[in-house]
Amino acid sequence: MFRSIGVISLLIIAAPALAEGINYNYIEGSYQRVELDDSFVNVDGDGYGIAGSVALGDSWHLIGGYNGTSFDVLPGVDVDLDELTLGGGFHTSLTANMDFVANLAYVRLEGSSQGFSIDDDGIGASIGIRAMATQNLELAAALQYIELSDSGNDTTLRGDAWYNFTPNFAVGLNVSTGDDLLRYGIGARIYFGN
Repeated sequence: MFRSIGVISLLIIAAPALAEGINYNYIEGSYQRVELDDSFVNVDGDGYGIAGSVALGDSWHLIGGYNGTSFDVLPGVDVDLDELTLGGGFHTSLTANMDFVANLAYVRLEGSSQGFSIDDDGIGASIGIRAMATQNLELAAALQYIELSDSGNDTTLRGDAWYNFTPNFAVGLNVSTGDDLLRYGIGARIYFGN
């Protein structure tokens, strides 16, 4: 928790007022690497995702995303994990170039392997900030919490850095870390409207 507050505080201090605003209308694709390590499993996997956001007025937005990850559990045995997220959020300016963001979403997970499948669903929530560190560089940090019906709960810290080559195209890096999870990836984002 203190690490999360420290990262968010550094972003607040480091972001000078150079940008024209933060755009909540985008679609992005990403490649992700995932490492799970708890008392039951220690596996690595990779996959792809798509996510997006649509602004609703000046302070609200809709969010959605899908991630598909394949884990190599044993030689010749893979476990595929699909994650769907649908929800909305609120954002408000803290400074000319920094927004506070809060999201609430429905989350559905489905795992499958060797013809068997299981699924679970629940609620995800996050709070954080998005800030333009320079005219072209956006930094974001969020504290994320998920509560699933059968699988329990988890808290992670996520950080993003997006470099905007044009007002409509950016490339970024992201990392999420929790007690049993490390996820990192690279992606591309297309903005529309503003």
